[in-house]
Amino acid sequence: MHIDRRLNSKVTTATRFSADYDWAEPPASREWTRRLSARNLWRAATAQQSPFAFLAPLAKLQQALTLNARTLPIFAAVAEFIILAAVTFEAGAVYHYAMFDHLPWPVFYLLAVLGLVGGFVLQCSLARDHSIKRLPDAREQLRSVFKHWNIAFSVFVVVLFMIQATDFYSRGSIISQYLAGLAAAIFLRLAMSRIVDHWLTRGVIRGRKVVAIGLAANMKDFLERVRQDGPGAEIVDTIALAPDLPHDEDEVLRRLETLARRVQIDEIVIALPWRQHERVRALVERLSTIPATIHLAPDPSWVWIREPVLARVGRTHTLRLSRAPLTQKDRGLKRIFDILVASGLLLAATPLLALIAVAIKIDSPGPVLFRQRRNGFNQREFRVFKFRTMTTLDDGDVVRQAQVNDSRVTRVGRLLRRTNLDEVPQLINVILGDMSLVGPRPHAVAHNNEYEERIRLYARRHNVKPGITGWAQVNGLRGETSTIDKMVRRVEHDLYYIDHWSVMFDLKIMLMTLFSPRSYRNAY
Repeated sequence: MHIDRRLNSKVTTATRFSADYDWAEPPASREWTRRLSARNLWRAATAQQSPFAFLAPLAKLQQALTLNARTLPIFAAVAEFIILAAVTFEAGAVYHYAMFDHLPWPVFYLLAVLGLVGGFVLQCSLARDHSIKRLPDAREQLRSVFKHWNIAFSVFVVVLFMIQATDFYSRGSIISQYLAGLAAAIFLRLAMSRIVDHWLTRGVIRGRKVVAIGLAANMKDFLERVRQDGPGAEIVDTIALAPDLPHDEDEVLRRLETLARRVQIDEIVIALPWRQHERVRALVERLSTIPATIHLAPDPSWVWIREPVLARVGRTHTLRLSRAPLTQKDRGLKRIFDILVASGLLLAATPLLALIAVAIKIDSPGPVLFRQRRNGFNQREFRVFKFRTMTTLDDGDVVRQAQVNDSRVTRVGRLLRRTNLDEVPQLINVILGDMSLVGPRPHAVAHNNEYEERIRLYARRHNVKPGITGWAQVNGLRGETSTIDKMVRRVEHDLYYIDHWSVMFDLKIMLMTLFSPRSYRNAY
C-alpha cells in the first residue's frame, strides 16, 4: 500500500496545486517563481489554466503507457497473448519438422493458434485474472490457468474436428501444443505474479487510487488494515468528518470534486460506525456523482469477524460471518489426495517400519505401537497410532506432556521423536479416515478438555480432520505447551490453515515438514 501524503491538503476556493508540482502559486502575470523539472512539466500540462496546456495530449499518452492499476491488466493480457501464441505455435512447428520435415498449412496453424490463445486470454480477462487485486495471488492464478486453458483447448479440439482439420493437424502436434502452452501459461502467470507483487511493494506500480472519508478513529483502523494487507491501494486523500456535524456532506463533495479533476479516483471508502446508517446513506447519495466505487469500511467494533464477505442465502444477500472450512468438493479432493499419498508412503516405508519395530523391542519392554484417545473431526473420538517412545502409556484423565530431558523417553524413542518418525504409523489413521496428512495436530482428550475451556475458538480446530503434520508444527510451534500463550499461538496457526486450505498449501506444509529446520524444533 502507498499513502500519498502530498494530496492530503485542504482544498480552498482558489486553485491550489500539489506540492509535487514544485512551483509556487502563479500570480496574475503568470510568471513562474520556481523552475519546473521535466516530470513536473508533464504534470503541469494537465492542470487547468496552465501555460503548458498544449502538452496535454502527450501527457495523456504518457499516463496511458504508465504501469498502474488501470493499465496493468491491458499490458499483462497483451504480453501473455504474444508469448503464449509464439510458444504454442513453435511447439506444433517443432513437432512437425522433427517428425515430417515440414509444416503443412502454416497460415492455418498460425490462425488456429491465435484463436486458441485468444480464447484463453479472453476468458482470463473476463475473470479479471490480470487485475492488480488478483494477479499477486499465485495460488489463485494456478487454479485459473489450469481451468481456462483446458476449456479453451477443449473448444479448440472440437472446432478442429468439426471442420475436419484433423486430417492434416496431427494429434502429436495437438498434444505438444497443449503441454507447451499449459507449461508456458503457468510459468508466465507465476512470473507475472511475483513481479507485480515485488513492484507493488517497491512502489513501481501504484495501486488503485483510494479516498477515505469518515471519523478519525475509524479511518485509522481502516488504514492500519490496509497496511497489514500489503500493497495494492494508494491512499490519495483522507477526509476526517466531525462527529458532531452530521450534515457536512456538501463540503466533502466539493473537496472530492476538486480532487477528482486532478486525480482519477478509483475507490471511495466511507469509514463510519455501521450504526450511523442514515449518515452513511446520505454520503453515498451525495458521492454517487463521482465515477468511483464506494465502499463501507469494516466497523472496529466488529473486529472479531475474521473475513466478512457478502454472500447469499437463496436469493437474499447476507454478510457471511464465518464459512464452513471445506466444501463437499474440497473434502472429496482432500480425501482422494490423502488415500493415494498415504498408501504410497506406507508401502514405501514398510521396510523402515519393520526395522524401527525391532529396535523398539530390543531397546525397552512394552508394545511397539502406542494407541491414545484423541478428538478428531466434529469432536469424534478415535485412537491414534504412534511408535512407542516412552516407558509409560498415559491415556487417562491426566496426561503429562513430554519435557526436555524427560526420563520417560527411551533411547530409540528420543531419536524417533527428533526425526518425527514416531508419527509414521498415523498413515494407518489417514487410510482409515480418522486423520488427514495435513491438519491441526490432535491433542490428548485430557488436554483437549482443558484448552477448550481456556481458549476461545479452540474447538474450531475440529472443523477439519486432524493431521500428521500441520501449519503450526512447521512453524516451530510443537512440543510442550508450558504456557497458555504457546497454545494460543498454535491455535491461531491452525485456524489460519483452516481458512486458507488448498492442495498446494498441503503440499507446501508436507515439504516443509521434511526439509524445514523449524519442523524439528522443540522435538524431544
